[in-house]
Amino acid sequence: MDPVLRGLLLSWELRPVFILFLLTLAILYTIGWTRLRRKSVNSTLANRWRLTAYWVAFAIVIIALMSPIDILGAELFYFHMIQHLLLTMIAAPLVMLANPMPFIMWGLPRKPRKRFGRMIAWMISGKESLGRKILRQATKPGVCWFIMLALLWIWHEPPMYNLALRNEFWHDIEHIAFFWSAILYWWHAIGAAPHIHPKMARIFRVGYLFGGIPVTFILGVKIAFATGILYTYYETRPRLPVIGLSVADDQILGGIIMWVPGSMMYFAAALVLVARWMQEQQNLPPVPDPEWLDRGEAAK
Repeated sequence: MDPVLRGLLLSWELRPVFILFLLTLAILYTIGWTRLRRKSVNSTLANRWRLTAYWVAFAIVIIALMSPIDILGAELFYFHMIQHLLLTMIAAPLVMLANPMPFIMWGLPRKPRKRFGRMIAWMISGKESLGRKILRQATKPGVCWFIMLALLWIWHEPPMYNLALRNEFWHDIEHIAFFWSAILYWWHAIGAAPHIHPKMARIFRVGYLFGGIPVTFILGVKIAFATGILYTYYETRPRLPVIGLSVADDQILGGIIMWVPGSMMYFAAALVLVARWMQEQQNLPPVPDPEWLDRGEAAK
């Protein structure tokens, strides 16, 4: 193996403050999950798969941001796209499937938990204060969809993208923007707490997921079929001979990754919702025949 590539693959940029923050949230989640599980407040809520989903999401975020994927993302555009997909298409929906809000709240000590509970109660209460009205308007499904779309396109504009790769601070801001906009989007798609808005009917959630496809599809096609080099930062980086990709080929591959796998994740999530709906319909009890039909059969 090429020694440069081997060095990159073995490079882990561990960031103690970031790890401590994520680990604190994961521990609070686990404590809260254990408490709710013991209290049997809601056996459906405190399922083992939720705990697994949260810890898997934690691991994926660490891998995306601190493993060789992050190092290679600074050298190869398509690795940077893989990194973004891990954050927005895998880690973010797993976090929302884990429904973190109630578990993290129950993981807090008593006094902070009560304050947190009062804040959540204010968010979901029916009283229309100015602050709550602004919060509800700013977190509507359409707004969250637009925020995700806008941030994705803004950060993939060449000046912003090159800035993020040349400056670690802006690179962190880029990743935070991608992850939290994805959290907002998947919050509505999955229907996790807190329930500030009425939960969307399943058919509308399917439509909402299909509405995410153009976000990555069009941008991926634009990048893949660009006539020139969009992200000139990569022209300043030495190419890895063992991989054998030119800057242009690297850009095409990155665009295809965003275009195909990125779009398919929304499609797959929509199919899961449709499959669950069909399964629920099959498990419904049969509808009894109407009384007039019984009488008609008896008359025969």
